[in-house]
Amino acid sequence: MKRIEELWEEMEAEIASGQNVEAGSFTRLATPDSGQRLRVGLESPSKVRLLLFSADTAALPPRAAWPECRGLELLLDHGVSGKSTLIVRLRDPRGKDVFTALAEDLAKKAVGGTEADAARRVIAALARWQRFLASMGRSLSDDARRGLWGELKVLEDLLFPDLGIETSIDAWKGPFGVPQDFQLSTVALEVKTRAAKSPAVVRISSERQLHPEPWENLFLIQVAVDEQDGAGETLPERISKLRESLRGHAAAELFEDALLEAGWLDAEEEKHRSRGFVVREVEMFRVEGDFPRLTPPLLPQGIGGVVYDLSLDAVAGFVVSRKSVEDVLKQTVK
Repeated sequence: MKRIEELWEEMEAEIASGQNVEAGSFTRLATPDSGQRLRVGLESPSKVRLLLFSADTAALPPRAAWPECRGLELLLDHGVSGKSTLIVRLRDPRGKDVFTALAEDLAKKAVGGTEADAARRVIAALARWQRFLASMGRSLSDDARRGLWGELKVLEDLLFPDLGIETSIDAWKGPFGVPQDFQLSTVALEVKTRAAKSPAVVRISSERQLHPEPWENLFLIQVAVDEQDGAGETLPERISKLRESLRGHAAAELFEDALLEAGWLDAEEEKHRSRGFVVREVEMFRVEGDFPRLTPPLLPQGIGGVVYDLSLDAVAGFVVSRKSVEDVLKQTVK
C-alpha cells in the first residue's frame, strides 16, 4: 500500500509533466480500505495539498464546532444528494511534513462505523492537531524522547502483563497533561527516565505529581538508561513494537492519540532512528508518609507551578519490590 506522501508526490509529478491535468484539483483515495471516506488531492497548477472528507451533510457538525488550525484552511463543499465534503487545505507549503502526518492520522479516523461516527472522529482529530499546531516547533527534545521511551517501556513491561492491553492504554494519561503518567481507579504511577551517567536525581514537574490524594497507592518509578547511537532500542522501534501488539485492539486509536499528544510525529521518525536506549536500572518507590516532596497543603497560599529536583538517595528507604507494585495493580482489575 502506498503511503500518502507517495500519492502526493506522484500527483505533483503529473502536474509538473503536464500529463492529463487540467486547472482545478484532482484527488485519490488516501488508502484502499473498504469504506474509505478520505481522499488526498492537489490544486492545479499551484500544487497546494488538500485533504477531502466526504459524508452526508447532516453527519458533519456545524461550522462553529470546527477547530481553527494554524497553517490550515477548513472549507465545506456542498455536493448533491445530501452529500458534502470537508476540505482541509495546506496554506503554508513549509508544513508539508506535518500535513502528511495529519493525513495519515485522519485516514485512520475516517474508516469504519457510520458516517456520523467517522465525522466526529475526524473533527476530534483535527481539534487535537489544532493544539499540536499551536505549539509547533516543539520537536521532541532529547529529554522528551527519553521520557516517552521510558513511559512506553513501563507500559509494555509492567502494565500489559498485569492489567491487559485495553486497561493499560486507557491508564496512560501523562500525554494529556495530568499529574501522573498512569492513572487507574485507586492507583497512580509516575515514571521518570534519566540518563544513567547523570546525577541520581529526578525532576518533579508540579506540586501535584507526588500528592497522595486521591490515590490509595502512589508509586514513583525511575528508569536509568544508557543512551548510545547505533545501540539499544530506539524510540521508533519501541513504538513500532507496541503498534504491532495493538493491532486489532480498540485501544489502538487511543494509543495513537496519546502519541500525538506526547509530541510524536511519524514524519519526524528519521530524527530518532539513531539514538538507542539500554536499561541499567529500574527502581520503584512507594510515595507515602514522610516521603520527601512538595504538595499543595505544604505551599503558602498563592504559590503553585512548583518544579523541583528529588534526590533518589533521599528516598532509598521507600523502595519496594516489583512484585509489590504488580500485586497492587492486579487488585485494581479484580
